Formats: sequence, structure tokens, C-alpha cells
Amino acid sequence: MIALTKMLTGKATVSKHLTYKGEGITQEFKEISQKPIPVVVWNSTLKCNLKCVHCYANAGRKVNELTTEEAKAMIDDLASMKVPVLLFSGGEPLLRDDLFELAEYAVRRGVPCSLSTNGTLITEEVAERLKEAGFSYVGVSIDGLKEVNDRFRGVRGAFDRAFEGLINAKNAGIMTGIRFTVTKYNLKDVPAVIDLLAENDIPRFCLYHLVPSGRADFSQDISNEERRELINWLIEKAIELHESGYVTEILTVDNPADGVYLHLWLKERGEEEKAREVLEFLKLRGSDNSGKRIACVDAEGFIHPNQFWWDYSCGNVREAPLSEVWLNPKDELLIKLREKTRYLRGRCGKCKFKEWCGGFRLRALRAGDLWGDDPSCYLRDDEIL
Repeated sequence: MIALTKMLTGKATVSKHLTYKGEGITQEFKEISQKPIPVVVWNSTLKCNLKCVHCYANAGRKVNELTTEEAKAMIDDLASMKVPVLLFSGGEPLLRDDLFELAEYAVRRGVPCSLSTNGTLITEEVAERLKEAGFSYVGVSIDGLKEVNDRFRGVRGAFDRAFEGLINAKNAGIMTGIRFTVTKYNLKDVPAVIDLLAENDIPRFCLYHLVPSGRADFSQDISNEERRELINWLIEKAIELHESGYVTEILTVDNPADGVYLHLWLKERGEEEKAREVLEFLKLRGSDNSGKRIACVDAEGFIHPNQFWWDYSCGNVREAPLSEVWLNPKDELLIKLREKTRYLRGRCGKCKFKEWCGGFRLRALRAGDLWGDDPSCYLRDDEIL
């Protein structure tokens, strides 16, 4: 996750509380960044009321989900690990009957909770229940304005209900934001969606780069020329929003090259001190943290290196606690992901920023070589070699 607004302006909203734990790069942030304690994405259910064309979980299938008691046992284990956050995802997590009970249980055990939702089920009453359960953040998936979003989501009216749910959560006093997965079908809607958030004082816009998984594939992605132009625009938009007094912060997810590009962008403009600060951040958190500081547990309890890597499992919480699998890794892939610079090939292997970027490994695997080039790297040879 590359916090563009934070690194450009020194100001953050949601990131200040969830990532940095205060202003600047705190000592706590540094210490956490050195440990393989993961943010845990739990795809708590595969039930869903939408039919998204790019769903990485291929939701809608019936599976043998963890029971309430099995989920509480997992939460106890996460509490013992002191994970920084448990992200309830899906499918649509609000379709899980015990969601509020489990969130309340996790918060009591000292595990901060966030919700990843399509937002369409968040009425005013549900928003209040989310607040009472202790959710510190609600992220709503919106992938364009009404026409584009509804086509993506496969249900007419999804945009209106999702945006209403976002506002309901905000009005209940919960930190909110949206997740926008950019594709060739919705690229043109990015500016309008950000403006809509800014006008409604929504504090976070997370742009996700597409990861081929589930129902998503490379054919839906934008070109690297478009990607570079988009990141350049987002950088300038982050500065514009800050200077205009808006609270919305901009972040990008699942392409560590964005952090390197920001560093180079600042250097090119003579902002050496800010460029150095960005590089310091990248040294701590800039690379793909799959298998180290990001873990996924799917609805059936299988453990994955990230939430898109469901075709590989390194264990199951029904058989061994995540702490055992994660903190004493015997799985070859987990071990290699934590020292990935030893295995990188091609441009990624030669890149002078490989220690702080290293590409997004799963995307490289989907392109044919786990340790080869990330096909979504838009940086030029003269910038990185």
C-alpha cells in the first residue's frame, strides 16, 4: 500500500490511525514493519448479493465455512500474535449471521477490525451496529459512477445502495473509504469518483491495481502507458486535494512500483528531502508483503500468502493455528517470499530498487514466472537499472 497523500503532504486521515499509529514514521511503525506479523484478510463467507465480473474470490459458491466457534478460536490465535488488524471480507461479510458477534469478540481480545464490503446492505441501523461492534474502518467497493459500477457489479442500483451505505457508515462515526479496482472499463471514471468522495468528506480513496485471480484476468487490465499516466495524475490530484482543504487521502495498492515512481517524481522536481523520506518508507513497507505482513484465511480456513492467491495454500486453521504456520514457517513458498530478492530474475532482478519494491510476485506468476518481471511495472530501464 503506497500512501501517496501521506508521503507527499505529511498528512493522512485513515492511514494515520490504521497504518502509522500517529504522525510521521513512528518508532512503533518501524518496529511493526520489521516483524512478520501480518494484517489478516479473512474471507469470512462466499455468500454474496452481487455478481462482480472481477471478483477474485469467485463468490457465490457454497462452501464449508468456519463455524462461529472455529472463528473465535482463530481470533484467539490472532490476538496472541498481536496482529495489527483483522479485515473481514467475503463474498459479502454482512451476509454472515455472526459477523457482529465475531467483531465484538475480536475487539474485546484486542484485535482491531476493519470491514471490506460492497456497501449495499449498510442501512442506518446496520451502520450503528457496525459502530457498536467496534469496526474501526469500513471500506466500500465502488468501481465507477452509476452506469459503469452497476455493469461491473452485475446488479442494477448497486451504485446508489453502495454509496448510501458508505454515507451511513460515515454518519455513524466510522472511518470510511472506497476501494476502486482500476480496469480498462472504468479508468475514465477515476477523477469523478475521487471528486465525489472529496465533496462528501470521505477520508480515503484506495486504487487497487488489477490482480488476475478468480473472475479477473489480464484482458481486463489497463496498459502500462495508461498506468503511468494515471499514477502521475493521482500524485498531482493528492496535492491538489490537500491544498484545497479536502480530507480525502489517496493510496494505491498491489503495485509497489508506484512508490518507486513517487520517489523518482520528487527527485526530478528537486524535492530531495521528500524523495529521501519516501525511500525511507519504502525500505520499511514499500515492497509486496505477501507471505510476510499480509495473510489471507479463506472461508474454509485455508491460509494463503495474500487474498488473491487461492490456488496455493500453506495450511488450514482447522488443522494448525495461523501463528504456527506463519511464525515458524516450513512452507517453501512462505520462506522464499520473505527473502525474495535472492530469487528475482530479469528486470526485477537487475533493478536498483529491488530491495524496496521487487514487483508484485503473484502477478508475475500469473504472467508465467513467479520470480520474473511484474508485467505491471511501468518504470523505464533508464530509471531503474
